Amino acid sequence: MPVPYKGSARLGKRLLCYAVALVGASAAPFVFALSIPDAGQLLNEHRQTLPSEPRSTEPTPALELPSDRSRPAASGLRVQLKEIYFSGDTELAQAESLQALVRPVLGKTFDHAGLQQLADDLTRYLRGRGYVLARAYLPRQDLTEGKLQIALVKGRLQSGTSRIELNGNTRSSNDRLRQIADAALPEGKVLQVEDLERALLLINDQPGVNAQSALERGTEPGTSRLLINTKQGALFDGGVSMDNYGNRSTGTARANAQVNVNDPLGIGDQLGIGLSKSTGSDIVGGSYNVPLTASGLRLNASASYLRYEVDQEQFRPLDLRGTARSGSLGLSYPLIRSRLQNLNLSATYEYKALEDRGLGTNLRDRELNNFIVALSGNRFDSFAGGGVTDAMVALTLGELDLSGNRDDQFVDSVSAQSDGSFRKFNLRVSRLQSLGVASPWTLFGGVSAQWAGDNLDSSEKFLLGGPAGVRAYPVGEASADQGWLATLELRRNIDLGLPSVTMQGLGFFDTGRVWLNENPWPGSINNAGETNRYDLHAVGLGANVWANDFSVRTAVARTLGNNPGRGESGLDADGRDSRWRAWVQVSYAF
Repeated sequence: MPVPYKGSARLGKRLLCYAVALVGASAAPFVFALSIPDAGQLLNEHRQTLPSEPRSTEPTPALELPSDRSRPAASGLRVQLKEIYFSGDTELAQAESLQALVRPVLGKTFDHAGLQQLADDLTRYLRGRGYVLARAYLPRQDLTEGKLQIALVKGRLQSGTSRIELNGNTRSSNDRLRQIADAALPEGKVLQVEDLERALLLINDQPGVNAQSALERGTEPGTSRLLINTKQGALFDGGVSMDNYGNRSTGTARANAQVNVNDPLGIGDQLGIGLSKSTGSDIVGGSYNVPLTASGLRLNASASYLRYEVDQEQFRPLDLRGTARSGSLGLSYPLIRSRLQNLNLSATYEYKALEDRGLGTNLRDRELNNFIVALSGNRFDSFAGGGVTDAMVALTLGELDLSGNRDDQFVDSVSAQSDGSFRKFNLRVSRLQSLGVASPWTLFGGVSAQWAGDNLDSSEKFLLGGPAGVRAYPVGEASADQGWLATLELRRNIDLGLPSVTMQGLGFFDTGRVWLNENPWPGSINNAGETNRYDLHAVGLGANVWANDFSVRTAVARTLGNNPGRGESGLDADGRDSRWRAWVQVSYAF
């Protein structure tokens, strides 16, 4: 329902909005084409314009499992096997599977060493099924009739507090770290490799803690003890970087810094502070996370403040500026934590307060309250030389409140009608595939998408341009309610013959499609193509170099085809008409 005007001040605010448009239209074609971002879009761009870091297709090294290989006895035993049967913990594997393994040896003659080798092979089979301490052995028996008995033992950690021993000196107490191990390895449970991996990885996930493990024989028959050696990690870590990933309206060149304080209270917590600055914007953010349970449940809190002013000479008389304040509080839990696969569940409440001003007058004053549920994970495999698949799905249920500025709320009521509740769904899937064992070539493919049930605020839109999108287009290009992005990269590691220096060259193809508005309204389309839906494509080359703690990442991209979403003057969102675009980031990690 339209909101009545109350007083000339409010009318003046609305007239100022029109003045911004009129100044833009009466200025040079460059000004008319330039897409002026608001606080919500700049906050959104800051979160989405970070390209994913190249990674390896190799998982972390496997745990070294104890060997139970026995020395062959010195005897003249020779026996022709007519039958093999199993005793003990036969539930470790199906009877059909066990018989299939030994069927090829029936009818053959073995000495004691050969029989022991058969038992060792079965031990490896059981441990390959995840039973870390399982063992197959030959009990004392009569073999005169050619019947061989093989006993299976599950293996377990010994009982009592001595079953797990922690050694080392970290800011976190050994008692707290032991609770993590106890939660993953409950007493009396058959020890499986995924349980052991979960315990060690959750300990290593604690900020400022590095852990390694070993298994030794226990004091009870058929048992083992787990030894965990911990080392204290750095109290501070982080990095600094410079890039050209910013929006041209507030300055493309950015300086960034991130500092983390690891385990400052000795309870597995982490405090983070981040800064980002361009000529027209400043962003400061802080985060804090702390474990709530020994099984991996963590509390995550964050807050950020963004201040901007449009740094374009043509718009300086309007004094366009604004702020974005945001905060979040959430929980995360590792449903699966292992070397080869991980799955994490998170639930987060997020608050945003966005304000835009011109000539000292409020133009927009918005608040958002969002609830986000997400699942994310990865899986390593050995397919065709090895690879890793990453995936993420997220559902956002939110509420947009425009009542802070009744004129803005009125304009929205007769146009986008975004005020009120909204929902969106995000998906991201990628695959990094090695092109052969020990090959320097890898192939990366990724898809990300957003579906929206309503017209969205600028802070919630899908971004197609920029260094993490279709790389031939600027940051701020094709900001839309719905869209998808697909990327294909062929990468090659290059040996420069220099110590501690690694180089990677790559060629890429980016493509994507956007729907600017989920529910278009009359007059909502103002691009040269007069279309709500359009595609963007690009090809390019890039190079990444790592030298100890320094890294340089570069990419040069060229457009394929035209941009249907360009301005009426034929220019992109940054007010330029170029088929080429380059991206550079230089960083140092400490």
